[in-house]
Amino acid sequence: MANNSDDRGVLVSVLAGIGMGVLIGAAVGLLLAPKSGEETRDDLSRAVKDLNDKISDLGRTLSQKVAAASDKLRSQMAQKIDEVVKEEEEAAG
Repeated sequence: MANNSDDRGVLVSVLAGIGMGVLIGAAVGLLLAPKSGEETRDDLSRAVKDLNDKISDLGRTLSQKVAAASDKLRSQMAQKIDEVVKEEEEAAG
């Protein structure tokens, strides 16, 4: 179970790193582009909104995958418990 927590932590770190890299790269690219201040601010605003949308989508996808994995693990644990109980009943009976 600790392994799943470690995997989630790594995934969150990777996603955060990617998000920061995209944001920094977009900001640097926009700031170095030969545009007016208003155009640059509009581009930055649009880039931040797009990044926010992508991160939200990734968060929803990650949440769905974690929920599915949790349901699967819960089902497997219930099945194992049933097997152990059945074996104990057969051994006692």
